[in-house]
Amino acid sequence: MPEPPRPPSTAPFPVVAVVAPMIGAVVIGMVLASPFMLLFAALGPIVAVAGVIDGRRSARRHRRAEAERFDRECALFEQAIDHAHAVERREAERSTPHPPRSLADGGAAAALRIGTGFGRSSVAIESAHRVGDSDDDRRLGRMLARAQQNPELPALIARGHLVVEGSGLVAEVLCRRLSHEPGVTLHRAARGGHADGSDGPPVGASVITVISATLVEVREAGRPVRRMRPEFVTGRQLEAARSSTASERRLPTAVSWGTLSRHGETATGLVGVPIGVGESGVVAIDLVGSGPHALVGGTTGSGKSELLRALALGWAAAEPPSAAQLLFIDFKGGATFARLTELPHCIGLVTDLDPVVAQRAMRSLRAELRHRERALSDAGARDIRERPDLLPRLLLLVDEFATLTATFPELHGVFADIAARGRSLGMHLVLCTQHPASVVRDAIAANCPVRLSFRVTDAASGGIVGERARELIAAPPGRAMLVGENGTHPLQAAVIDDDDIDQVLERWSAHEAGGSTWCPPLPERLAVDDLPPSERPSPDHGDPAPPRSLIDSITFGVLDDPDERARYRAQWHPPRDGCLVVLGASSSGKSTLLAALAAGVGDDTSCVVVPPTLPEAWSVLEQLSVRPPAATLLLCDGLDLLLAAAGDRSSELLARWDSAVRAMRAAGGAAAASASSSSAGSSVLGGRFESRVHLRCADADEHAMAGAPRGLFDRRAPAGRGWWRDLQLQVIEPTTTLPAARAAPAPPWLPDSDRDAIIIAARIDSVAERIAVAQLPHQVIGDVSAAAASTAPPDRSVAIQPRILLATPAHWQSAWSLLSAARTQVPIAIIGCDAADVRSLLSHRDPLPPIDPGRAEFWLAEPNGSISRAASPLAADPPRESSLRPAR
Repeated sequence: MPEPPRPPSTAPFPVVAVVAPMIGAVVIGMVLASPFMLLFAALGPIVAVAGVIDGRRSARRHRRAEAERFDRECALFEQAIDHAHAVERREAERSTPHPPRSLADGGAAAALRIGTGFGRSSVAIESAHRVGDSDDDRRLGRMLARAQQNPELPALIARGHLVVEGSGLVAEVLCRRLSHEPGVTLHRAARGGHADGSDGPPVGASVITVISATLVEVREAGRPVRRMRPEFVTGRQLEAARSSTASERRLPTAVSWGTLSRHGETATGLVGVPIGVGESGVVAIDLVGSGPHALVGGTTGSGKSELLRALALGWAAAEPPSAAQLLFIDFKGGATFARLTELPHCIGLVTDLDPVVAQRAMRSLRAELRHRERALSDAGARDIRERPDLLPRLLLLVDEFATLTATFPELHGVFADIAARGRSLGMHLVLCTQHPASVVRDAIAANCPVRLSFRVTDAASGGIVGERARELIAAPPGRAMLVGENGTHPLQAAVIDDDDIDQVLERWSAHEAGGSTWCPPLPERLAVDDLPPSERPSPDHGDPAPPRSLIDSITFGVLDDPDERARYRAQWHPPRDGCLVVLGASSSGKSTLLAALAAGVGDDTSCVVVPPTLPEAWSVLEQLSVRPPAATLLLCDGLDLLLAAAGDRSSELLARWDSAVRAMRAAGGAAAASASSSSAGSSVLGGRFESRVHLRCADADEHAMAGAPRGLFDRRAPAGRGWWRDLQLQVIEPTTTLPAARAAPAPPWLPDSDRDAIIIAARIDSVAERIAVAQLPHQVIGDVSAAAASTAPPDRSVAIQPRILLATPAHWQSAWSLLSAARTQVPIAIIGCDAADVRSLLSHRDPLPPIDPGRAEFWLAEPNGSISRAASPLAADPPRESSLRPAR
């Protein structure tokens, strides 16, 4: 409720503030005998006048701001009134719709709607303001009065004796409409008297005076005169309302599926599956003769799912499992078809809880189409009706078709294909969704002549049953409108219970369950003996490329092909597929797959496994680049972890990997590696691996980023479950584990007993202790500056005691001339130092091999200028920083 503008606060004229300075100025002037002091007396009035002017300006600003605020609040209040009136009108429309859904009984006290007009609104306005005589108060009063009167409420009048005054077409149409209303006794009258010559209207009769086509006046006893806009109803609308009224009186409010036989005792020639009770008895859907497909629509809770359950049970009760099958597709969690999956007719339940199974089942539908086409073609039949014993009819019941197609958009084409060819192949669709007209495409809807609509929110949302959808507004649960070859008819759908299901189960207890539309899921564990006999056909086999590898193929798992309803061996052909990488999270089965590859090579093929530590892996890759063995399979379990351990030198490690792979493939070998499915692991792949196997990822984001099939992430997938060439894969469990990694320890080193040596160490005390423990014959010299000043570079031609010159990198910097002279004559061990120390002291620019100080490894510079990796007890000291690969 807007609050009127608040007046500004006004202060009285400051008389004391003006007079006091004047008196003070006069007194001071008399005391000081200065007439100039009298000038201060004028400051008081000047300040007072200025204050008054400023107060008036502030008051004007305040009134302007208050007026703007009041205008904004009034505009919002007007919008709130309009919204409240609109909500009130919608509520009134639901209780008294136009045109009427049905006609009330003649003796009912239901009021009759004849138009719309002003009516007292139920909108409550709370206001603590007392309306006065100002313009703002009068504006508030007008808004309050407007809020209390809704301008377009349905105008109701009591049934009984009604007198229509007026002449012309409008009065005739209004009389014709009222004459069809039950409980109404109509009287015609001209202005001022009855047309039938009587003295006046009956006592207590309501009088409707027609003023114009858009205005009538209603006078009722005990009520003020009302004016309203008349509403007219066509004959077709009245007939529909009359039919709906008759249906409501004849249809029950609830029907049990087990009692349909009692309702249908008078019905003869019933064909199809009974689903409920109509005006003339049991209603059945004949999908075989009148279908082949059906659409079901309606709001939530209107009874759609119960209809699907009744239809499924009726389908199973009519035929044995060998002649009729059921496939349930429930994208509301799977609860719709509870217990119905126990029927021997059920070949599967597909839900949105397992997208992998759902995608597999949906792909199998195309395979089912091809299977039925081939079966009919081999039997020389064009239609299943020519050979009903050849294939069972399949009924696909889909609950929430909109959610299904939103999850798998490609299924629009699959269902359009089934809708077009299902009649001849014996496949029938029943698609259930809230708004079929906006979800089901024309290619499918055109082949669905059977349509049912349950309760709708408005006539437009029930487009699948035409104009009679208006009768379903606010319909009770289970009330539906059926459109078939015999026209449009209302019905009350049946509801099944556990006893009904038990009866059907008992009837077919001796029959075997029907075969599934797709192969059973892949097992969680596979042995070598479980492999299928053949691999998946490939178009590349027709014109194979010249083999570059002596390794022809390796089997490592089983592939599930739902498109062909078959299983094949998962085989890797290095000549055709190139290098292979296995992507997956921890414990996803990467090592198992590599072990299966190692176990699958022939007797004439060997395996080389890259060591898990960076220094050894570096050495092995360098050796393979120079001397690759023939027909060898190179395996690396955790290439991304090795690259992470390499840090800034990962590009150097990748270069050595590429060099080793090229050399081995040139020698007739092949290469495979595993890596994490994370972005870091996937980024190192580049174009190095032509083939990829995707195992279980850590989450859906990694699944998509790794390039696995989108939307098919399965957190519960067992180890070894993955994807290979867009087909689901299960890796076999090899009889042996992954072979041991190729050993590449650092060569041992100790100073020669007959020659000098130089040791550059970060901790010389520890190295000196190790030299003493090793009992080397060398003389340890720690003061290299003195040695550089007093002696020449070591001369091995003189038979003297060999020396070990031991100092820190900082001390060797001061004796750099001695180090430079001795570099080409004696070995130099760099223990516990950084690569930067090596480059600065030895001017070495080539990459250094990685070392593991935790294994007493260090760099050894030979007199020929090469620097290699070595190990010595002299370096057996706890490392400052380890280059070990992280634990898996």
